[in-house]
Amino acid sequence: MDNINIIQKIKRTIMIVDDEFINQEILKAILGNDYDILTASNGKEALDILHQDIIPPISLIMLDINMPVMDGLEFLKIIKAEDNFKKIPIIVLTVEKDNELKSLELGAADFIKKPYDVPEIIRARVKRTIELSEDRLIIQAAERDELTGAYNKDVFVEYVSRMDKYKKNPVNDMVVVNVDHFHLFNEIYGRDEGNILLKNIADALKDVARSNDGIVGRLQADYFMMYLKNQTDYDAFYNSIHEKLIEYHSVDNFRLRMGIYTVTDSSEHVDVRIDRAKLVCDELRSSSLNNYNIYDKAVQDKSIFNERLLLDLPVAIKERQLEVYYQPKFNVVGDKPVLASAEALIRWNHPEYGFLSPGLFIPLLEENYSVRFVDHFVWNEVAAQIAKWKKEYGKTIPVSVNVSRIDMYDENIIPILLDAVRNNGITANDLLLEITESAYNSAPEQLIGVVNNLKEHGFRIEIDDFGSGYSSLNALASIQFDILKLDMKFVREMNKNEKTMKMVQIVSDIGRLLNVLLVAEGVETEEQYLQIKKLGYHVIQGYYFSKPVKVSEFEKFLKED
Repeated sequence: MDNINIIQKIKRTIMIVDDEFINQEILKAILGNDYDILTASNGKEALDILHQDIIPPISLIMLDINMPVMDGLEFLKIIKAEDNFKKIPIIVLTVEKDNELKSLELGAADFIKKPYDVPEIIRARVKRTIELSEDRLIIQAAERDELTGAYNKDVFVEYVSRMDKYKKNPVNDMVVVNVDHFHLFNEIYGRDEGNILLKNIADALKDVARSNDGIVGRLQADYFMMYLKNQTDYDAFYNSIHEKLIEYHSVDNFRLRMGIYTVTDSSEHVDVRIDRAKLVCDELRSSSLNNYNIYDKAVQDKSIFNERLLLDLPVAIKERQLEVYYQPKFNVVGDKPVLASAEALIRWNHPEYGFLSPGLFIPLLEENYSVRFVDHFVWNEVAAQIAKWKKEYGKTIPVSVNVSRIDMYDENIIPILLDAVRNNGITANDLLLEITESAYNSAPEQLIGVVNNLKEHGFRIEIDDFGSGYSSLNALASIQFDILKLDMKFVREMNKNEKTMKMVQIVSDIGRLLNVLLVAEGVETEEQYLQIKKLGYHVIQGYYFSKPVKVSEFEKFLKED
């Protein structure tokens, strides 16, 4: 027997509320074989029975209007205001037509006229009312999220489509609301408190949505959706949500993020609107200043551009759309600058977007943990190029290559680097490994272990962008390194700010104290060159000598040298 048949065979309970004993008995005689019957003589007595701790679920109330103590209309007002009972269907028993409209307005489901002269009609109406009520409750349970009572996504999308069809508001907003760092909230306060917060957020959003001709759905986890009339003041709108939420959740120990997409074209698919609102909501993860973000065309173009680059990267590596450029580094200790080494910098010649500088795609790849594939490509390309120069010019030119913080978590980093060196017939000493100070800040213990291992295999370590982070001295004290490269911002600003000039001098003193090679990058003018040289820096890199260039251009420096 399936679940539906089992449920249908369960005997329901009906409550008859009527002050006339004879009316109670007539209805009991008509309905008693099919239903369990409870009786009450007035509204107050019925409420007392409903509030008892142990009573069976009530499937229907049959209610007389004219009763002493508490009449039917007053009972209707009270019961429809109570969450535990407001969903119980009520059939009004009346002889007065004037009471029908009042009863309907108060939530009655149907009417049965007195006197009760056709039992079959009474049984049919009772059965139909109970079935309709139970079907409605089942539908409501299926269409709403169990925890928060907000619409699930499929139902939300359907209701948005209907709202558009009737066009009550020509312009609407699709809003996605999210709890900032909700996983940490659960860790700190527990999952039960997290569920309470989610329910309170849903209740607050529903209140705000109702006052703006809108609806609320739960998208996933701690993401909610709102569709409502277009707002003119989003600061006030955000504050109204926050204030309403504080009424439900008195402790203000959370932060909401809100993404907004203004809908002017009702033919646009609802999923597209939700995705765009969520996109700008998620962009707030990196911002602690803004509570809401509004979608525009530029955001869409940027999102499409980023997704395209991520998808195209494997093909770019395979088809060699990536190209290594080299910026020469000159030793300036003697009277005449001498080519000492180079830094490898990646460029992407995209078939559709054209020539892309690393600033456009490296941060994106770092964020998505794909930068390691570019690093591996560069390591092998550079190792092969060093070997080629050694063969053609009889001279080894060490080249600095980037080792990102993502690489530090790769358990195969050392075998990959060693393969690049051995497969091309060069030594580990020829490949200078640049590690940014920010990599130390994000994972000091991991980085120290990997760097020590790399040093044991003969690689030289270069601290790049020194002074750009918050743990500069800690990095120097903890990491074994050979080369210290000053962040280019200091070079650019040293003639504008006396304090910056002193910092450049201090870094020079640190380098001499630690007996490491000092490199200054970003040197663009002769004045900067002379000052940096005077301060004791060993190697200079920058546009004063050359910008990053193709292999063919770089080889001119080799020939001159």
